[in-house]
Amino acid sequence: MRTARLLFLAAALTAVVALPGMASADPGGSKVLDDQLTGLPSDMTGQTLFGVTAGGIAWRLDSGSARLFADGRLQVSVHGLVLAAGGAEGTNPIPNAQAIVTCAGVPAASSSVVPYSADGDAQINETVSLPDHCLAPAVFFAGVPAPGVARWFAVSGW
Repeated sequence: MRTARLLFLAAALTAVVALPGMASADPGGSKVLDDQLTGLPSDMTGQTLFGVTAGGIAWRLDSGSARLFADGRLQVSVHGLVLAAGGAEGTNPIPNAQAIVTCAGVPAASSSVVPYSADGDAQINETVSLPDHCLAPAVFFAGVPAPGVARWFAVSGW
């Protein structure tokens, strides 16, 4: 009986000590995606991937990343995401962009539209509404040339 009581006390103390550490190590939900982005290659232009249509010309990217958390927090950063070909090569002619999250190969959430500089820089840091389970998430960075129209220029998981 004394051994059982000691084991229970030891387990209870372990839980009291460990739980605050777990909560502080994982505030707001676990990370479900932490990946680099890749610019749109020329062989994917105009194609649809996971229900998201690609831009009509290749894009290159100096650096880009996407992080998605189980609670819907989404952090996307692109630097130097510009046209890789054509007369406007090296520039970004689209002033607005958004992130699109897919789960199990289907669009599941979109960020709000954010400014996207002529140098190809943009930041997204907001919370999106995800389904209860987001299997195989991917994040697309999409230019928004007109309201309601989005074309991806960079994607995670490539």
